[in-house]
Amino acid sequence: MPASGYFIIAANLLPLGLVLTGDWGLREILPLYWVESAIIGFFTILKMLLAGGPIAKLRGGGAAPAGIYPALVIGAKLFMSAFFTIHFGLFMFVHGVFLFGFVLQGAQLGPAKVNPMDGALWIEYLAAVKWGIAALFGGHAVSFFLNYVAGGEYRHTGPGECMASPYPRIVVMHLTILLGAFASIALPGAGTIMVIFVAAKIAADVAAHKKEHAKAAARAAAAAGPA
Repeated sequence: MPASGYFIIAANLLPLGLVLTGDWGLREILPLYWVESAIIGFFTILKMLLAGGPIAKLRGGGAAPAGIYPALVIGAKLFMSAFFTIHFGLFMFVHGVFLFGFVLQGAQLGPAKVNPMDGALWIEYLAAVKWGIAALFGGHAVSFFLNYVAGGEYRHTGPGECMASPYPRIVVMHLTILLGAFASIALPGAGTIMVIFVAAKIAADVAAHKKEHAKAAARAAAAAGPA
């Protein structure tokens, strides 16, 4: 496992420890992992902008006029980054409305109905897990700088690959956590169930981390050609 994988594990130990002690439950874990999706999206945008892999080959293999191809590459990366920001941002917003307005608050009727788009409500939940957010941001930042920048993964990665990479991981992570949330509400022993699901999320993180960097190593080996 890459050294950065241990930082990812360490970043997850804070929320796991607080769940084990009973200090954190659904009201903390679900907002924390929602923010982690945003953290992953942030570093994905940085990866797309720094990506040095090919975007598209010129038709017929011909040479482009001097300065044209680099300008096209920069323009394409900016466009793809903007598209990802909008698409991923909408995904995060819809998920946030569902999470903060319905899962955490419950669907209320009548005049006391919760406004799922109440920004103050979102901030209240996120402020309660600020140290967990800092820990997870630090873990992903270490992975980004150790592997993608210092490790040279950006040289053999295209922005399209970067754009697609976070979705499978995030979908699996949120399905796991939401299943854990519903199970902890419906079944006895909620604390034990939350611990199991948080541990499962960490295991899924580690597996995804290893797979991501194994693919990056394969791309680098293919680019280097036969020894």
